[in-house]
Amino acid sequence: MTGGEVGDLFPITCSLLPVLAECFTMHKRIAPAFFLFLETVGAGGWVGAIVAFGFAVAGTLFRTLPSITLAGSVNAQILHRLNLLEAVAATLMALSALYFLLQPAERTPIRLGKTVLVLLMGVALFCYGTILTDRLEYLRTVEIRDFDHFDVAKQAFRDEFNRLHTLYTRLVGVNLVLGLGFLLLSAFERNRPYSILK
Repeated sequence: MTGGEVGDLFPITCSLLPVLAECFTMHKRIAPAFFLFLETVGAGGWVGAIVAFGFAVAGTLFRTLPSITLAGSVNAQILHRLNLLEAVAATLMALSALYFLLQPAERTPIRLGKTVLVLLMGVALFCYGTILTDRLEYLRTVEIRDFDHFDVAKQAFRDEFNRLHTLYTRLVGVNLVLGLGFLLLSAFERNRPYSILK
């Protein structure tokens, strides 16, 4: 490349600087809006899934199916999918929390509070979605098997199942409250909404 050709590139390069600056400014507006969208979809989806399952699915199964054992089997399959949905929601919320924590201007008390809520929800999900679910499934499919006929020999297993099921339900309830708290904090967060049109 000759000196003249290099000199010809200088005006072109200088004319690109405002375009690059605008792209950088646009990125600073788009990225926060994108991660805010992800965390809102995650939290809203999580809360919505829990409410829909509790209100429309669980009770309906046990009232309409002719067998408690059959209803429990269908319920377990639905809960497995629900736990997967919750894990996706937790991932979206965790990614967003990480992004916002890496931005010094975003480390507000509300943002830190939201991050704590995401961590607590993730821990609760791990407890009920893996540890409790595994034990409940073992008791349901291996030890008890038939919930429609009472067997005194399996009373200890049924008591354990009932105890763990109650704990599972309470932890899901805790996550529902934490998710609603997350959405409430989002409503009070300042510097929102992000706009790419500014």
